[in-house]
Amino acid sequence: MRKLTHLKNICFLIIAFVCCQNLAAQNEEGTIKVQSNQSIKALIAKKRAYNKNHDYINGYKIQLFYGSEQGAIQLKEKFNSVFPDITSELKFKSPDWKVWVGSYKTKLEAARALVEIKEGFPGAIRVNAKVRN
Repeated sequence: MRKLTHLKNICFLIIAFVCCQNLAAQNEEGTIKVQSNQSIKALIAKKRAYNKNHDYINGYKIQLFYGSEQGAIQLKEKFNSVFPDITSELKFKSPDWKVWVGSYKTKLEAARALVEIKEGFPGAIRVNAKVRN
């Protein structure tokens, strides 16, 4: 029985030593070298050139409302009073009106804005839209 206890203690010490070595190795400073393929760089350059030549690109807006004209006008005015620095617009697609706000080129930008806007307008959703480049 005593030998078994000693064996457990030795195993525990070995495991603890290995874990401590791993932690110590993680604290050392080093350098990271990032290699990228030339075709990826060329593709990014091509996309940037394309975007410069086009006024509108595929992006995102946030939709606050979908329904009657009067409801859309009231919600747009309320939004403008809460967020005066974010653009808003009324869209009409028969038979309903929409309130779209913001203009975001990336999904990440739209997601960040959506979190903030949802605090005051919980029904807000992100929608795909053409946005000014």
